[in-house]
Amino acid sequence: MIRKTIPVLAVGALLALSACGGSGSKASADGEDGVEMGPGVTDKEIKVGLLTDYSGPIAEAATSGSLGMEVKFDQVNADGGVCGRKIVAVKGDTKYDAQQTVQAYRGMAGDVAMIGEVLGSLSIDAIKTNLERDEMPAMAISLNTTTMLEPNVYVPLPVFEVELANGVSWAAEEAGASEDKPLKVASVTGTDDYGKAYASAVEAAAEAIPGVEVVAEPTFALTDKDFTAQVSELEESGADVVLLGTAPSQTAGVVGTAAQLGYQPTWISSSGAWFASLAEPLDGLLDKFYVSGGYGTLTDDVPGITELKDALAEYAPDAAPSEFQVGGWLFGEATVAALTKACEDGDLTRDGITEALKDLTVDYKGITPEVNLGDGDSIVSYSSRMNSIGPKGELVPMGDFYASDAAKAWGEANGY
Repeated sequence: MIRKTIPVLAVGALLALSACGGSGSKASADGEDGVEMGPGVTDKEIKVGLLTDYSGPIAEAATSGSLGMEVKFDQVNADGGVCGRKIVAVKGDTKYDAQQTVQAYRGMAGDVAMIGEVLGSLSIDAIKTNLERDEMPAMAISLNTTTMLEPNVYVPLPVFEVELANGVSWAAEEAGASEDKPLKVASVTGTDDYGKAYASAVEAAAEAIPGVEVVAEPTFALTDKDFTAQVSELEESGADVVLLGTAPSQTAGVVGTAAQLGYQPTWISSSGAWFASLAEPLDGLLDKFYVSGGYGTLTDDVPGITELKDALAEYAPDAAPSEFQVGGWLFGEATVAALTKACEDGDLTRDGITEALKDLTVDYKGITPEVNLGDGDSIVSYSSRMNSIGPKGELVPMGDFYASDAAKAWGEANGY
């Protein structure tokens, strides 16, 4: 594999880099093939930054996702790369900490063509002004509309709001909800802008479906460890179905607390709310737990998954299988598609890559329906599918991908 880890910069160097902007975003030169080249690009390689948690609180899942992206690069490189250039992954450890994310970004900013992945809303918030200043194209693994609207940031998969809205639609259909047979739903979300967006998607979906009523919307702060108040509110509301716009740590806290209080609703989470490692601590509590996911699983019999498995066997044979590898592979597909288009256009500068991202169609080879990235501020797909939880925490598909009218109506109403 072609791997590079960013060097540790001295504090003085960091300050100097911050003071001068440091990205060299305007510098360019023509390559031997006539392609205009910007920072991070030579005649032999294209450097792509990966900003994720390699050693912090969610490192196990984050590292697995990053590996999926890296083996995609390895596969492409083995086939000759992008216009004869190898893709080099420049890895920055965010430790899922805002200050560390800024430092990791500064360490690579002057030496990469784009950021192929930034993990988490926290990290995007930390560097969004840097991305705009450096005219740095980036793709965010934080799959939500708030992130999507940041300058220079693309979200190449269905957002969590779509997953939750589709989850409401699925629950209503399963329950046979109608005016005569109402279904009470609730949401649990954070107090930040991201949480508010998730709650609004649930509200809009409920309003669009006859017989569905939102009866509770408890919220939590990211620092909360005790979820007794939120679960008590859910139980008192009589909610039959609870939509979780949570991170995995809050998922465990809410579901575990509900079990202690004897409250047993149907749980539906977004894909970002579930880690396979939760299966062990929540053993026996997942019979009515479902994940609305915007992309497929390692069990799918589609060309994209076959390619991923072959690449893992070739370039990371000792890696334990993980659904996060699927997500990373898809981000790799989108990155490769953008770089390929930019090269075809003769412009591998940051401006050229940004232009290539606009209206870029990405074929995920059956792992999820084909998407078009649009203007970067648009939802790329309204499709997701429901999954139950397998014995090892793996997602087990329950049907095909679908795009509910409720999700589409919510997106159209909000201009996405």
